[in-house]
Amino acid sequence: MKKRKVLLFANTLWFINRFKSSLIFDLINRNYEVNVVYFRKGPIKDTKKLNLNNYSIEIQNFFSFFINQYLKIGKRNDSNNILLSFTIGPILLSSLPIFSSYKRFATLEGLGRIFTSRNLILSFIRFFVRKYYKFIFYRNYDGIFVLNHMDFSFILESNLAPISKLFILPGTGVDSSIYNPKNLLLEREKIGLLDANGKFKYESSYISYIGRISAEKGFFRFLAAILYLLNDKSENYKKFRIICPKKDIDQMSVSLKSYLKKLGIVINEYIDEPLIYYASSKLIVLPTTYGEGLSRVALESAFLGLPVAAIHNRGISSLFMDGMIGEATMEQEPYGISRIIKKICDNYPVYENKNSTSHENLVDKYDNKSSTNKFISIVENLI
Repeated sequence: MKKRKVLLFANTLWFINRFKSSLIFDLINRNYEVNVVYFRKGPIKDTKKLNLNNYSIEIQNFFSFFINQYLKIGKRNDSNNILLSFTIGPILLSSLPIFSSYKRFATLEGLGRIFTSRNLILSFIRFFVRKYYKFIFYRNYDGIFVLNHMDFSFILESNLAPISKLFILPGTGVDSSIYNPKNLLLEREKIGLLDANGKFKYESSYISYIGRISAEKGFFRFLAAILYLLNDKSENYKKFRIICPKKDIDQMSVSLKSYLKKLGIVINEYIDEPLIYYASSKLIVLPTTYGEGLSRVALESAFLGLPVAAIHNRGISSLFMDGMIGEATMEQEPYGISRIIKKICDNYPVYENKNSTSHENLVDKYDNKSSTNKFISIVENLI
């Protein structure tokens, strides 16, 4: 029997390698032939170390793929094949004739800045993206996946897709064999953050911001919030850290770097498996103001049982409902962020005691196995 081909199409190879390796593994185990198409490699330092190299799959950039497919027009027999598109560019381009014989599925990892930003240029782009989304979702796509209930309702309220084609997917998958409370303790023991009784020395750990240096990620609100806390007399609010992509560190102005250094705020480069950063943190601050699907940082923190201080947004709110520890605020002002950071730090043992019960519920719903199993079962039922 001929294998059914599955084509994964995303903006960067890094995205597929980082977030879709588990899906690819499951597809191969189910006897699918998997191919990958991407625009850019993304922030990948060494392609020889890609997780994707563990599988016998074809990986090519979009331009090579386009030429190969163009030459095959009229000769292809792809009626049993599946296209999985991720991120906005690939979703839009998947309406091209070269994909016409594929069963097409789009995953909206989050509606993001284009749909929620107040920026005038993005608002202009949003008008055309929404029009085109509606056109291709009704006409070309067999299924559309969103990552939270707010995005589900938004798509329906905006009439961007019929309800028969719309599905809610439980996250993009986090590996619970890495992100769990036991591994967090082992890492803390390794770096000397457990006392003689095995208790976490949270006074010696950081309050960490993990994300890009951007207004929509709430970075400057975070900065303003911690300025307020640094003036507090309590030692609970004296150790702050920013963890962000190397590109953002390189592009940070000299004056901002100098300002942060003067305040004693540590700046670290984000790494693909940031368990050591979580282990040396007492809480994670996520002051994002735009509509993320499901924050990867929030999911990883939740699996570890690490408290999160966040501004309510689409994906974050659902994670708190499912047992993520911490506090969320509807206030986007810095004082709202300061208040919930202060609340967590002043009552830290209360949050520590909750982490044993939240992990199992979150894993059942959001672990990569749960996520990929549901995704594949929905796709198979539709074809």
